Amino acid sequence: MIDNLKKPTLNVVIGILHYIAIVVMVILFVFSLLMWVFTSSVWGFGGVFWSSWITFALVYLGTAVFLRMKGVSVAESFIISLTSTVSMIWLYEILYHFSFWDSWSYGKPPYFFLKQNVNFLSYGLISLTALSGYKYAKTGWWYWFLPISMAFLWIFWITIGFPQIETPKVLYNFAWSRIAIANPDALAYPLNSITKFLLGLSYILIYLPSKQQLSIAKQNVKHFLVERGFL
Repeated sequence: MIDNLKKPTLNVVIGILHYIAIVVMVILFVFSLLMWVFTSSVWGFGGVFWSSWITFALVYLGTAVFLRMKGVSVAESFIISLTSTVSMIWLYEILYHFSFWDSWSYGKPPYFFLKQNVNFLSYGLISLTALSGYKYAKTGWWYWFLPISMAFLWIFWITIGFPQIETPKVLYNFAWSRIAIANPDALAYPLNSITKFLLGLSYILIYLPSKQQLSIAKQNVKHFLVERGFL
């Protein structure tokens, strides 16, 4: 390790960045979870929900762990974990933006290329960065339960009026509601958090290791703990 630091290569530098990112994401995950549990506010720093910060950190950490179980190099794990997290954030933003009733017309030609959509076209290109890990991705019938569940919840969210939470508890009125329920605004935060979590989990589980890889990883962890006297 000392020799590597004396003669740093790009792989070494990226590897160090990856480990720093893991530490930061662990801190972010734990801090956000504690703040969400022990405060009365759902809002985190930067005006972002605590549940959102938890999801973002989980995407990076989950992707990084699964890729290492697959034997992917540290440098490549960093790139894929980072692009997966960024992709997930901006894909959710795109879905969110075009789910508002007054934005639907912007998704149709010739309005799609209006100035209002320029940022979201960029977000779409950013979301494609997740393809950096395509050769390690693997899905099965079980995997599609996540995006399908998210889609059903999202449709339900729109049909009850796509309610939103704004500070301090001023609720957005959406004119296109098709299912009338007593208090749709009460579902705004749960639907936001759950759909975001399901999307984030989809990004993680697309790299789910095989049973053999999971077994080897379990043995390695056990061996590590035994060597250091924890077991």
